[in-house]
Amino acid sequence: MKRHYTTIILMGLLVLAACPASACLVPVFRYAMERWTPDYYEAVLIHRGQVSENQKGLLDQLRQAADWNGQAPLNLRLSELDIAALTDDKVKSLLRGELPETLPALAFWYPGRRGWTPPVWMGELTSSTVAALVQSPVRRQLAQHLIEGQSAVWVFVESGDADKDKAARQLLGRELEAATQELKEMAPPPIDEFAGPELSYEFSILALSRVDPKEQMLLVMLLNSEPDLHEYADEPMAFPVFGRGRVLCALVGAGIRADNIREIAAFLTGPCGCQIKAMNPGIDLLMAANWDAAVMEFYETDYLLPELTGVMPEAPAITEDTNAVTPADTKAVTAADTNAVTTADTNLVKPADANPVKPGAQEQKLRGLGVMATTTVMLVVIGLVVALGTLAVSWRRRAQL
Repeated sequence: MKRHYTTIILMGLLVLAACPASACLVPVFRYAMERWTPDYYEAVLIHRGQVSENQKGLLDQLRQAADWNGQAPLNLRLSELDIAALTDDKVKSLLRGELPETLPALAFWYPGRRGWTPPVWMGELTSSTVAALVQSPVRRQLAQHLIEGQSAVWVFVESGDADKDKAARQLLGRELEAATQELKEMAPPPIDEFAGPELSYEFSILALSRVDPKEQMLLVMLLNSEPDLHEYADEPMAFPVFGRGRVLCALVGAGIRADNIREIAAFLTGPCGCQIKAMNPGIDLLMAANWDAAVMEFYETDYLLPELTGVMPEAPAITEDTNAVTPADTKAVTAADTNAVTTADTNLVKPADANPVKPGAQEQKLRGLGVMATTTVMLVVIGLVVALGTLAVSWRRRAQL
């Protein structure tokens, strides 16, 4: 079978090894939830000439859903393409495929794929299309489980064969339960009291029917995440989702077995060896959730910092002195007393003492050098990845000639 989940995991491990040595000890699933902002899907309304008022209203609904000031922002960017002045060949080139049969039509791509691959989905712009894009019951549950701190949620796509689905799901459940127990027993103690909320190693399974009309957008995103998944339409599939809705890979049919499940669980709960999201395997789902607010609430609930009472030292209290100098005493001070300070006394404070060296200057300089070195290493790694990617694309184009 042309399944390549093991290759994906191995590539991820190799990438982690190549990343800077300053990587943290936080598990992959926790670091992804706290730091990895979801990538944007690209949606384009393809039309010829003016669009109707109803279609403008539907576009406004999508824009509101993608507004990051909302309650549950959608990781979507929306634009329009008027093809009235374009030739059919030009449109086909932009879409990397055939023109839609009915216009206006809505098309959307995986993050960073627009102009490089055909759309993930393309169809008529309707109210049901907008609703399916923005949210679905399984995606809502998925986001909630991840926000609650689960290590990963496994989306189990049923094949339609009851016996196959039952056997695969039972195996997946047993292995995840065993992995959870082992992780809880072997979990290292927290690094320090401010390292964050306590880690909760837990997995769950969400079943997904291929014929559920409310989940067709989610199915499209999952089944197109790897190029050959459509060849196994009669097999059950399991997709581990972690962080802020990132799909790692797919286990298919006979590939849903103990060693593969344990390998993925170990990767997700292991230390985050590479903090650069783009250098980790996986692809983000289109999901509506306010991840930043959820993480902040998570921290504020579990770890409250002590109240800040002040940053400057308090001034000494002024007490009343009953033996203070009286007006009569002040008369005893003569003009001779005012000249008591000699020239030698004025030299007690030297000019150099007026500008003391700020403490920690050398330490700040060393820190600055450390930051520059780390940044340089990261830029070199990113440049290497871009160069290899460009070379791979070049080889692929040559192979097609």
